[in-house]
Amino acid sequence: MEIESFVSNWNRIHKQTARVLQAAPADKLEWQPAVGMFTLRQLITHIPQAELMIARSALAGSMQKADLDLSNAGVEEIVNAFDRNHAELAEEVSKLTPEQVDEEVEAFGHKMPRRVLLRVMTEHEIHHRGQLFTYLRLAGVEPPNIY
Repeated sequence: MEIESFVSNWNRIHKQTARVLQAAPADKLEWQPAVGMFTLRQLITHIPQAELMIARSALAGSMQKADLDLSNAGVEEIVNAFDRNHAELAEEVSKLTPEQVDEEVEAFGHKMPRRVLLRVMTEHEIHHRGQLFTYLRLAGVEPPNIY
């Protein structure tokens, strides 16, 4: 994994996701498609929280907590936290050496190369971004064009 290429792609993914997060209407944040599923608020806060936790875990080499409580935040505050934390994390990740990228880390009960965990992080974000598109449409909101 060439870290510069990874971070460039991650930054692109982040910008696209931030546009979709921004589209969440404030008056529908407690909406959920069915009982037992994330509310819209829970989904749009999960994405920045998960990125923070997974990136910190990749950097530290073991599972870390994401001390980011956005449970009462508005959409703008959520997006701002996502942008701010992403910028800091991308800067730190960009400093990883090829040897560090290949080091084994522990995450989710498994050992894996750091590069694998970083890829899992972007796949996780893309997965939930797709879920968010569906939530927005079901809530009667046209998602933004991300490309």
